[in-house]
Amino acid sequence: MKITCNRAKFLQQFQVAASVAAARDVRPILQNVKIKVTKKNVLLQATDTEVGIRLIVDDCEVHKTGEAVLPAKRLKLMLSESTAETVEIESADNKIIFKVAGKADIELDAWSPDEFPDVEDFEEKSYLEIPASTFSEMIRRTIFATDSENARYALGGILLEFQGDKITAVATDGKRLAFLDGAAVTTGEMALETAILPSKAMAFLERVLSEDEQPVKVGISQSRAIFKFQQAVFFTRLVEGKFPKWRSIVPETEGRTQIDILAGALLPDIRLADTVSTDYNPGIVFIFENGKMTLKGSGNEVGKSSVETAISYTGEKVETKLDPKFVKDFLRVLPADKLVSLYFASGEPVLAKTDDDYTYIVMPMS
Repeated sequence: MKITCNRAKFLQQFQVAASVAAARDVRPILQNVKIKVTKKNVLLQATDTEVGIRLIVDDCEVHKTGEAVLPAKRLKLMLSESTAETVEIESADNKIIFKVAGKADIELDAWSPDEFPDVEDFEEKSYLEIPASTFSEMIRRTIFATDSENARYALGGILLEFQGDKITAVATDGKRLAFLDGAAVTTGEMALETAILPSKAMAFLERVLSEDEQPVKVGISQSRAIFKFQQAVFFTRLVEGKFPKWRSIVPETEGRTQIDILAGALLPDIRLADTVSTDYNPGIVFIFENGKMTLKGSGNEVGKSSVETAISYTGEKVETKLDPKFVKDFLRVLPADKLVSLYFASGEPVLAKTDDDYTYIVMPMS
């Protein structure tokens, strides 16, 4: 095979494929990226057997069709270090030849493409479609609450629930819970009503999905999930195990004290109050009373903090102690102008909700 490509665009797409390649040498060939060049398109493939991607590359001129295995790390380095507008990549006799006209001619040893497994294409008959920006936001607002260390439940991933034309993303580590609903369009009948997807795969999707409203197609089987977006197909193995019956622990808002505050107003105050916290004395005391919010922190052999802010609240005094990290994680994924409704009840978990179907629950500290 032989192609000439726009260097910057090829690098951008090659980096996406290379990030899926195996990081360890369980099967050394999988630390590379397979390229397949036809008269129709240029296709990159990478997999570590747990996840995999097929990606069609833009802006390449095909001189000769064929297949090759590209050394992921070294080729990425070459593309990054070069400043040329275009580069030429050719394979011959299990060699990869990288050329920049009038500048560089580099030859690398390569694996036989016959030894590299092809990544499956998207051929689902039953799937749902959800805007890329919506799905990316669902991942971003839940992934921070996962826990890969929990031995009892499969908490090291994000639970997806499929209910008609709605998809729900859920994550918990046992001390907090985050979930967000999104509208979807379903074709056919989904094979499963729920699936747990690993955090690594979801983090990749959150990173590469575009900000526009182009749809992502999501197909689910008993052992894997497969996604089609833009010019890429991505698959991941599912997380095995049980997810907690999370809906049973979501409290009602009725009977709770409600306090509304902007995310951008609360986050810097928590950061400031948390400056005196230590590992031996974590936690911030949240105090809400008529017209003001006070955050109090303390640290052994460090000192104390008290941060006060005026708020539009009238009612009984409310006080609770929370892990500031858990609250900051929640606020960081929200726009500064997003209004958050906090619901308190004595000795009960704190419930936080926004107007776009996002809910967060965090346990109080003793």
